[in-house]
Amino acid sequence: MFDIINFKSFVWIIFAVMLSGCGAQGDNPAQQRRSIHAMQQTTLKEVCTRYPAAEQALKKAAGYGVFALQSNKIMVVGIGNGYGVVHDNHSGKETYMRVAQAGTGVGLGVNQMRFLMVFPTAKSLSDFIEHGLMLSADTHASAKYKDKGGATPSRTLSTQAAAEQGVSGISIYQLTDNGLSAQAMLYGYKYWPDDALN
Repeated sequence: MFDIINFKSFVWIIFAVMLSGCGAQGDNPAQQRRSIHAMQQTTLKEVCTRYPAAEQALKKAAGYGVFALQSNKIMVVGIGNGYGVVHDNHSGKETYMRVAQAGTGVGLGVNQMRFLMVFPTAKSLSDFIEHGLMLSADTHASAKYKDKGGATPSRTLSTQAAAEQGVSGISIYQLTDNGLSAQAMLYGYKYWPDDALN
């Protein structure tokens, strides 16, 4: 017999897991900033290795952002959250930020991803830091692939997308660390400055 109480408990557990997301490692702001910078440098290196055009775009850009995000999809709901840092190429200033993702559609899976956002103009950079809202129509299937060879085990890494053109000419290079998913969803992404780290 169907137990509505157990079903409600199951739903709340699922949402708690989905909202847990990922956060920068560290017990204090200084450690968290170091963790974010390590993620930033690793992501920049991997993106530029895979996509030489990204390195050229970075040199001409007003700035760039690097983010790590964990997203969870089950049935018609998708939720994710993460962290990152936006770098102003002109002033050298770095703004630590948080990101939340919500979407509806058909999907199933868990993804941990990192992405580089390249801002072509000072306005696109400042607008992003101030407003931080983007929409994305996401239709894809992804899987993880393990690098072979070498004495040291390599972290799993697959390419989610080479480069997507975002709002105001923003280019987005996205890497998937692990996970398996298939979905057709409409997402909204909200970015905002992290008061605890800035």
